[in-house]
Amino acid sequence: MLPPTRRAGADVSRSVSATQGQQALRPRARILATFGDELISSERVAVTELVKNSYDADATRVVVRFVAPLELGKGAIEIIDNGHGMSLDTIRNAWMEPATTHRQRNRLSESGRRTVLGEKGIGRFATARLGKTLELVTRRTDSQNEVQAYFDWSQFDDPDRYLDEVEVLWEERPAITVRPDELKRILYSRGERPNENDVSHGTILRMESLRAEWDVGLLEELRRSLSRLISPTWDENKAKGDQFSIRLDVPEQYAEVAGIVRPPDTLQSPRYTVGGRVQADGKYDLTFQTAGNPDQHLVGTFRLQKRREPLQKGGEPPQKSVEAPQKTREPQCGPFEIDLRVWDRDAGAIGELAHVYNVSVANVRHDLDEASGISIYRDGFRVFPYGEPQQDWLRLDLRRVQNPTLRLSNNQIVGVISISRESNPQLRDQSNREGLMEGAALDDLRDLVKLVLNELETRRYALRRATRGDSKKPGLFRDFDLVEIRQAIQDRHGEDTELLAAIVEKETDLERRVAQVQEVLARYRRLATLGQLVDRILHDGRTPLAKIGNEADLALRDIERAQKVDRDLVGKLHKRLLAIAKHRSTLDSLLTRIEPFGGRQRGRPTQLRLEQVIADAFAVLETEIAEVGAKVTLPEGTTVVTMERAEIEQVIINLLQNTLFWLQQVPKDRRAILVDVSRTDQEVIISFSDSGPGVAPEFVDQIFEPYFSTKPDGMGLGLTIVGEIVTDYYGGDVVLVDAGPLGGATFRVTLRRRI
Repeated sequence: MLPPTRRAGADVSRSVSATQGQQALRPRARILATFGDELISSERVAVTELVKNSYDADATRVVVRFVAPLELGKGAIEIIDNGHGMSLDTIRNAWMEPATTHRQRNRLSESGRRTVLGEKGIGRFATARLGKTLELVTRRTDSQNEVQAYFDWSQFDDPDRYLDEVEVLWEERPAITVRPDELKRILYSRGERPNENDVSHGTILRMESLRAEWDVGLLEELRRSLSRLISPTWDENKAKGDQFSIRLDVPEQYAEVAGIVRPPDTLQSPRYTVGGRVQADGKYDLTFQTAGNPDQHLVGTFRLQKRREPLQKGGEPPQKSVEAPQKTREPQCGPFEIDLRVWDRDAGAIGELAHVYNVSVANVRHDLDEASGISIYRDGFRVFPYGEPQQDWLRLDLRRVQNPTLRLSNNQIVGVISISRESNPQLRDQSNREGLMEGAALDDLRDLVKLVLNELETRRYALRRATRGDSKKPGLFRDFDLVEIRQAIQDRHGEDTELLAAIVEKETDLERRVAQVQEVLARYRRLATLGQLVDRILHDGRTPLAKIGNEADLALRDIERAQKVDRDLVGKLHKRLLAIAKHRSTLDSLLTRIEPFGGRQRGRPTQLRLEQVIADAFAVLETEIAEVGAKVTLPEGTTVVTMERAEIEQVIINLLQNTLFWLQQVPKDRRAILVDVSRTDQEVIISFSDSGPGVAPEFVDQIFEPYFSTKPDGMGLGLTIVGEIVTDYYGGDVVLVDAGPLGGATFRVTLRRRI
């Protein structure tokens, strides 16, 4: 809006004193250094950005050369490539214009074979991060001339200079630096005969007066980053002749990090792999491979859970439609390809790999430590920092701590996720090029990668179990005995009665301690189940609490405003207090449902109607059942039993939670649950059936084992707890029935004691 004296129709003569003018923004020169520090977070990232520029220029060879001494204010770093080079016009109107739209207008490289990686025009900031001066020499394809430009970045550090006062020197001249003989010497090894067209053009960046000291540790970090810069699964482009290699040249004292940058040979022999494609709608086509076993082809659809809307201010939940909402949805991240390679890191497996490649065990472990992690590649090039050491972006280590028997840690995996700028528009870079923007798309990508990993983990578990010959009866305490040790000592030292007596005494003590642990565990079972219900209690409990508070406040306000007691006031108070009573009843019912899971001392088992106990257990999860949209059929008989309510509710709730997860994998109109109760003279049988996908045949023998789970983030304890309650307290068993009434999974719970 114009100031008053400049508006159309204004009476300028009535303004007593007015001062106006125009002035353009005139930033200080140091603004470039400020931007550079924000956009380029480290020297390693700076070198990586410059190598990406070479890739965008269709280079097939890049050399990163360090010139001694690599000390602060001394030495130099050179980036030499055989890309298409730049003309003087490009230097003046694109390279010297930060944030140019040139890359946004041209999404493919000149050859048309590559999707360009640079987007925001920050290459010149990368050179400023590395050295105080830059000499740029470049030669275009089919040009006899080269362009030289000189940048003294220290001028931009002067607080008294303005940006438009800093001048950059340039010169166009006959090619004297970027010549075929010079590029051939730098880029190719002896004996290699490159095509003359590959060495007739290119770019040399020379950054002098280093801004950081480079030691062997920083150089190794750079080599590791560069070795993972190009996707190892980029073979199809190589087959088309679109090759891209990087070589690191360093002073002699750092010779161990010099040479062509590539992953070590030991990473070519993973013990397990899973790879394939996940489509935009969640459909997957994967192949699981392991040495000495036939490949397994895995086809299906991953369905993600619908995100729960946050509570509104005051605890009010969002308004829901009459129809129960879908609880599953399609991912927002778009399609991707995935290749996960996994190693067992026990001494035997590592030793076997070391023997094959004739290296030490320490070398193998070091190679895995350096390369481990799951990296993301866009259009064949690395997106940092995913997959970097100590960058466990999928929280795999925490996941393994929660279930060490089944889950894999970050240092066991070398993984590649391949996306593209065109197919995955929601996965966008952060402004500093350090990772993708947080949001729904990245969250969905995380969830889908863990679902793929889960497919590998469950099959790996089955293979390792078969190799161990582990056929013992499932149970948390199955290995807590000294039978084998006692037998071995008796065979070898049968005459040593004191030793045998000590073993027997220790075995008795161990059994006593196991009994104590089982007693404590029984209490923790209740706490574990209660912990899973806390979120639901908060969600359902805040609504009536908010209404109780509002109604009470309104009632008090009515009393305060009343000048005299009349019938209208009494009617209002009566109505409001009735509402309070109603909502209090709702809360009371909710608390009654969870009361059996409290930590108070239990009394003797009481007589209960089993059908009512089952109905109460389903009522605890009624909101989840509605969200999934499952049709529930519960028993309606009168089966009187003598038992502890909390124990049976735990059994039902664990079975129900498991069922609700798997029902989301089938269409909504097919989601159903059927519970039936029957009784004989000596047994009570609860049949729990669903219409889900059922249990895969290869996992039938493992689902009751502790810590085994086919859920991506499952703890693997639900069915174990069910089995232990039924076995320990009711002398019964839990089995998976081959064929159930609804076509999914059917569990038969048999109770033989305390009934």
